Amino acid sequence: MIIGDLPQVTAVSLMPGDSLKGLIDRLRRSCEEVESGDGVLILLDLFGGTPANAAALLMQQREKTHAVTGVNLPMLVEILLERKTHNKVEILAQTAVTAGKNGIINIAEAFAKFREGEDE
Repeated sequence: MIIGDLPQVTAVSLMPGDSLKGLIDRLRRSCEEVESGDGVLILLDLFGGTPANAAALLMQQREKTHAVTGVNLPMLVEILLERKTHNKVEILAQTAVTAGKNGIINIAEAFAKFREGEDE
């Protein structure tokens, strides 16, 4: 709803009983499906988990394949909007990291800072 149609986007899930090799094969096929020549950005949940390990191994086999962990909604929105103007996967990977970090906000702290600013 926020971004609209998402061409060149697919999801790959780790299912109970999946092997690392099977996951790498599915990731590879998905990368081939969405690849347009500019590279592929893989977004993952946890660093060190099986999907991240599979992506790390796949990155060694595929050129212009990048992966970023810690996916969150601000990260997704930012890179999906950014890719309309920047198609370099390296730039999108850095944008993902920055947007992901900036999207994490302790609301109580943010309001406290706002209230402090009103008092000045």
